[in-house]
Amino acid sequence: MKLHLKRLAKEKEVRFPGVEHLRVYEAREREERTGEFVYVVLEGEVVIDLPDGRYLHLRPFEAAHLTGPHLLLPVERALLLEIRA
Repeated sequence: MKLHLKRLAKEKEVRFPGVEHLRVYEAREREERTGEFVYVVLEGEVVIDLPDGRYLHLRPFEAAHLTGPHLLLPVERALLLEIRA
């Protein structure tokens, strides 16, 4: 299932019926976000800029739970599993 999910997500965003807050997608450009999110990097790398000047650098199979405004910056591209609260 994991390899199939990754292949599908590279083609288009994957959503699951009955689970509106979960999606898997390929992040290719910066995205400004506000709210509560959980991210799991399935492939690639992502840097997350936080408002206080700190940042997170996530690699495959690393995760982060964020509750405020932040900026997603994929390194080239990243395959993300995202849960929005």
